[in-house]
Amino acid sequence: MRIGILCHSTYGGSGVVAAELGKSLAARGHDVHFVTIGRPFRLSSYHPNIYVHEVAAFQHPLFEVPPYFLTQITKPLK
Repeated sequence: MRIGILCHSTYGGSGVVAAELGKSLAARGHDVHFVTIGRPFRLSSYHPNIYVHEVAAFQHPLFEVPPYFLTQITKPLK
């Protein structure tokens, strides 16, 4: 199964949970695709069946923090 995971690439919280979940799914033979603004901290080395698709955040005067989830959900997986 091909599984896509959107996550933060930081040291704690959702990024850690997403990385560990992805590693477990990949160990079971699934192709796991992470769509994020940077390689998740817990995926610093090579893992079979794991693919990281990095997207760029964009600045917009309306938002205090860049709305990078918009770039994540429009990234085509290959």
